[in-house]
Amino acid sequence: MTHPRPVLLAALLASASLPAAAACGNTSATSSPAEVVQAQVDAYNAHDLAAFTACYADDARVVDLSGKRPERKGQAALKQAFAFLGQVPKGFGVDILKRVVNGPVVIDLEHVRGLPPGKHAPDSLAVYEVRGGKIVTLWFPPPT
Repeated sequence: MTHPRPVLLAALLASASLPAAAACGNTSATSSPAEVVQAQVDAYNAHDLAAFTACYADDARVVDLSGKRPERKGQAALKQAFAFLGQVPKGFGVDILKRVVNGPVVIDLEHVRGLPPGKHAPDSLAVYEVRGGKIVTLWFPPPT
């Protein structure tokens, strides 16, 4: 998961009101699913791996529904999969084009920005399930 497609799908996404480094530290079991997902998007865009993974439950799962990538489970796997955040250019990140929230589920349509010239990634979906103030599952549906 070290190339743009998981980055698109992973999470993760536009501007927010909390500083990225503190965002997930400021969420709690009573935080809305949208607040938790936005905090993880902010951390992703700030390239802050610690704040990003703090938004996920200890046993969180990341599932590529196309079957092309293995399921990632747990904090260690998340840190490994998203370690690239420490190496990408400052302008790299995702913008949320549309967000739908239904109970504990948040669905984001994401657009990757800051790719090198000549590189393109299609807009993609990320589907989050949030429980107890943490992301417990993130699904990446296959592109159409």
